[in-house]
Amino acid sequence: MSNAQKEKWSEVLEYIKPEINSISFETWFKPIEFKRIDEKQGKLYIQVYKDMNKDALEKRYNHLLSEAVENVYGREYTIVIRITQEKTLVKTDEAYEEIEKPFKEEYYLNPKYNFGSFVVADNNKYAHAAAVAVAEAPAQAYNPLFIYGGSGLGKTHLMHAIGHYILQNHKNLNVLYVSSEMFTNEYIKALKEKKIEEFKNKYRKIDVLLIDDIQFLEGKIETQKEFFHTFNELHDSNKQIVISSDRPANKLTELDDRLRSRLQWNIVVDISAPDYETRVAILEKKADLENIEVDKDLMEAIQLVAEKIKTNIRELEGAFSRIIAFSALMNQKKDLRLAKIVLKDILSNSDFNINAEFIKKEVCKYYNIKPADIESAKRTRNLAYPRQIAMYLCREMTDYSLPKIGEAFGGRDHTTVLHAYEKISKEILTDDNLKKAVIEIQNRLEEKK
Repeated sequence: MSNAQKEKWSEVLEYIKPEINSISFETWFKPIEFKRIDEKQGKLYIQVYKDMNKDALEKRYNHLLSEAVENVYGREYTIVIRITQEKTLVKTDEAYEEIEKPFKEEYYLNPKYNFGSFVVADNNKYAHAAAVAVAEAPAQAYNPLFIYGGSGLGKTHLMHAIGHYILQNHKNLNVLYVSSEMFTNEYIKALKEKKIEEFKNKYRKIDVLLIDDIQFLEGKIETQKEFFHTFNELHDSNKQIVISSDRPANKLTELDDRLRSRLQWNIVVDISAPDYETRVAILEKKADLENIEVDKDLMEAIQLVAEKIKTNIRELEGAFSRIIAFSALMNQKKDLRLAKIVLKDILSNSDFNINAEFIKKEVCKYYNIKPADIESAKRTRNLAYPRQIAMYLCREMTDYSLPKIGEAFGGRDHTTVLHAYEKISKEILTDDNLKKAVIEIQNRLEEKK
């Protein structure tokens, strides 16, 4: 591939970037790897890592991609999309040849969760240092790495950051991020469909396993056994394992003793609640990443949020986002007065826990529909749209994984949840009525705290 071709492909991405929201761009277009152009056949070859990416590019973004390519390259090309687990193209002395390449898989790593966006402070500096060490030298520094801490304190952020770093800097390694809930669901499905060998091959032939919320395996005896054997196989093969939990390993009393012991084999690090100064720094960092200037007025609002929300970074950032969204929607100044209006006195009581059931009820109340309908298989617009909004809010306001959200909506597949989240994320940027509805439902939920 010539430098000129590579530069032109960068122009294609720059052409596409302003046409869609940032989440869609980061998810579908940024991971594309430009391979080559065959001028004689009029074909442009690109490569992606997942079937899902290929489907999205071919079905949802085909016109945009073709338009961008034609605009930049000055002619129309047939775009050929390859997937790494199928074939890849390698330049030999004579020609480009197709060869097998190891499968590299990402389970929806959040592009915002990287080391650059993580605020390091006394409450998390050891966990951060250990995560960086693992990312730089997988299976050489700390293996396994066990991270524990309360909900919303940054465990998942660090795990995603490890995944991103390895995918970018150790391109020969296969990386898999998965929640313990997803692991359990896949194991049950494999048993039902008699595909247990396929399941074992998937989990035991990877190089880096990032498994979130291990406490979900408590009480699930058979799944624990399967994970125990997976752990042993990977560790014996010198593969990196990173595990997170909401509690120290010795407090996971419903895990098998052998498994609990293995979680503590190497390094154990914790993340505690951030202090006031760190909470302020986190919100300043968030503003910087979103290109929002922090003037004196906004700083006063940030300080209010940091003072009121003390134990959950996700809620901290969510409150800040609501202030910014409300400011844009109502064209009002981002200051302490607005913060008090948006947040009112709702942040003083932390006993209320926003979950899928509360979100579904508020969405149903707002759209005057029944909770049973939102979980049903009905696809009429008066039900499908509120259902997608509720899924979007679950993704934004809770710690739920994609499969867990799908389960809360009548057992829907995690890809359906991801589609709903993508759709609402895009439309909320241009549909003022949708934006207003989402903010009002969020405010109603927060008022219950």
